Amino acid sequence: MLSSVCNKPDFFSCFDCDFNSVAKSLWECFPKEMMIVRVTERNHYIIEEIKHLQPAGFSNHLISMGKPFRNLLPPPLAEELIVNCTRCVKEGVPVNFEVAGGCFNTGCDQHSFKLLLFPIMHQPGVVSHLLCIVLNSDMTSMTQVAAYSEQEVERRVIERTAELVATNLHLTYLATHDGLTETYNRRHLLDLANTEFKRAARYGLSLCVMMLDIDHFKTINDEQGHAAGDHMLKTLAHAMRSTVRDWDLVGRYGGDEFIIILPETDIQGAQVIAERLSNTLQGARLYVSIGIATLELNDRCIDDLINRADHLLLNAKRNGRNRIECTSYALTA
Repeated sequence: MLSSVCNKPDFFSCFDCDFNSVAKSLWECFPKEMMIVRVTERNHYIIEEIKHLQPAGFSNHLISMGKPFRNLLPPPLAEELIVNCTRCVKEGVPVNFEVAGGCFNTGCDQHSFKLLLFPIMHQPGVVSHLLCIVLNSDMTSMTQVAAYSEQEVERRVIERTAELVATNLHLTYLATHDGLTETYNRRHLLDLANTEFKRAARYGLSLCVMMLDIDHFKTINDEQGHAAGDHMLKTLAHAMRSTVRDWDLVGRYGGDEFIIILPETDIQGAQVIAERLSNTLQGARLYVSIGIATLELNDRCIDDLINRADHLLLNAKRNGRNRIECTSYALTA
């Protein structure tokens, strides 16, 4: 049976206020078993949060937080479950998965049930979690058959709920991301950066802010057209997302300026990431100037780091462009 009840998982705190409210309402009020499953690697899924209203037996295994999601079902049904999870992650769309005879109660009656899988993205194109709703769909007793009309109404409510969840996820993405580069927009990036600043200051952690822009970007727009400029911005954004780590934050600050927030990273680690990014871009014949600032004892807000990174970026421009300028010293890219 499900071994844990959690009404307000900390998981939802990583979303903005609007989606946070919608997600918590769904979690508390929706009358079905639900789970949040973390995607750790290909075909590897871990149960992170569980919410249920009544005991439900799925197999002889104990289903609990921190356990593999495949334990929800006995083999070979578990393999089919993983196939559907992989499809949901790969395609980034909700998946309905009906299990025939996969659920057994204490009286050894065979049941069928449905799993509704919804992808949750924390960055463009990367599904980090799955929301799983468990819905009993085909009980064998006569009373269940007689209640078909009620079940049909419930089925339609579930489908409509799935549509609303998908729509809210899409609207949340649009509200927090830049439409051209698919990185975080300025407002959302600064909100996330402020959270990282407070965490670093509270626990004495390292934190670096990297600001960069494309060298001679205005000339490119003027001579080759804005379509060429847009292509370069997309190329830069793709290179940044491919270079940084999963927990780093990438956002468009304005025009061709971008900011990368590097949590728990000292100046040497940030410099390594900047050099790797610069080398990757030079292979695509795209050159950038970069300024890197690190958290200091007298910093009072994230703006202090951003302003220093901006000043260092200006120094990189003045010193010849295609350079990396750090808080304590400068390196040629």
